[in-house]
Amino acid sequence: MNHQGLAFILLIALTGAGCNSPKSSFRFDGNVVVMTATDGKLTVRPKGGKPLLGHMDKANGRIQFTPQFPLLTGETYEAVFTDSTGQQIVLEHTIAIKAPVPQFKAIYPSTSRLPANHLKFYLHFSEPMQKGKIFKHFKITDLTSGLPVEKPFRETELWSANSKRLTLWLHPGRQKTGVNLNVDLGPILMPHRRYALEISAQWKSQAGMALKQNACKQFATTAADRTQPDIRHWKITPPRSRSRTALQLTFPAPLDSALLLNLFTIQDPNGREISGVVQVSRNETQWSFTPMNQWPSGDFRVRVDWELEDLAGNNLLRLFEMDVARADTPIFVGPHYLRFHLE
Repeated sequence: MNHQGLAFILLIALTGAGCNSPKSSFRFDGNVVVMTATDGKLTVRPKGGKPLLGHMDKANGRIQFTPQFPLLTGETYEAVFTDSTGQQIVLEHTIAIKAPVPQFKAIYPSTSRLPANHLKFYLHFSEPMQKGKIFKHFKITDLTSGLPVEKPFRETELWSANSKRLTLWLHPGRQKTGVNLNVDLGPILMPHRRYALEISAQWKSQAGMALKQNACKQFATTAADRTQPDIRHWKITPPRSRSRTALQLTFPAPLDSALLLNLFTIQDPNGREISGVVQVSRNETQWSFTPMNQWPSGDFRVRVDWELEDLAGNNLLRLFEMDVARADTPIFVGPHYLRFHLE
């Protein structure tokens, strides 16, 4: 092939890339590729890959290639037309993704002060996110020193059923004193320092769309928390009977946001569960319950399951730092209850 022919091919490849106009003689048209010509051969392949299976039709002065399987959104393809003289024209096109751009909605805990032995973050997104090899998208930086924190995460993916919430664990083996990783690498967080958790905008949704922008949570650390949550220190604000006002619980320190939504049950005077709407506020230090129907009078109780944790993983049954191999086995006492009376 002469230099003039090569220049012609290159020109078509550059100017035709991404072109979908019906007036184009060589174009991607939905799931098919069309060339205005009476003779020649048309093949389609992923860029740099092997030709796709499919069938070629010739009719009405045009050649059309239809792949055996639909073209994939987000994938770049090359269509190659070879005419009767052996000259080739190459057209490159990326199949547009028709899906919402995912947005980072929230990160919990919402407080900007965390204990040095903090255990996990909850990342909330507007769309289901891609799974597998996701930890390259996260990093923690010690803002006090300006240095990245090495190997901070437990690289196990824990997703909600709709894939819109990820539980991002700091490695428990480094946060728990005296175990191998803690001794060898040291704790992830140190007291009285400032840190930043960053989530990269390169992370994509399951539909293939990247996040709208980077996300970052800055926080300061306090001393490690090695005390259990104690319901005796909670403040209960009863509602008014014969109303739909909210029952409120106020805690002296933040509790696990996801568990606050799932481990509380309100029971009526007959022991039946009351339906209603739960809200968590004030940096996870306040829990409220609004019933579907008016409160009747009588004796009520709030059931709290023992698995409820604070930010350091201490629950109502035992401390996270407990050495199970050495300590006495804690006595299982079941759920805890708070009682209130409405006139």
